[in-house]
Amino acid sequence: MRVAVPVTGGVVDGPGEGEVVRIYEVGSDVKLIEEYENPAKYAMAARGVHMLKSALERGAEAFIVAEIGPPGLRYLESKAKIYLGKGYPVELALERFMKGELPEIKEPTHGHHHERKVNRF
Repeated sequence: MRVAVPVTGGVVDGPGEGEVVRIYEVGSDVKLIEEYENPAKYAMAARGVHMLKSALERGAEAFIVAEIGPPGLRYLESKAKIYLGKGYPVELALERFMKGELPEIKEPTHGHHHERKVNRF
């Protein structure tokens, strides 16, 4: 399975913030397939979607991210699974992914423009 990870300084980052995008082949072991500059760095709107689209075009079937907003979640709906690796060095996130220990993201981790998500009762 191909897994895409936005990375800054060796740590899992958000799709709109990562300096680079790494694509890994994950099976019985982990192999780095490709690393490229994150296209979100040059986008004016929906930055994370630009990263997600680029990785899907390179065969990504899953994503490990530090966070994801509503546009990114909508974009990946029925295209790929998303896992939360916030704060993890990439190697640890991939190890936990292989063990099934990363939670799958089912709702945005923040609102539009990185406003904090608030639960309303």
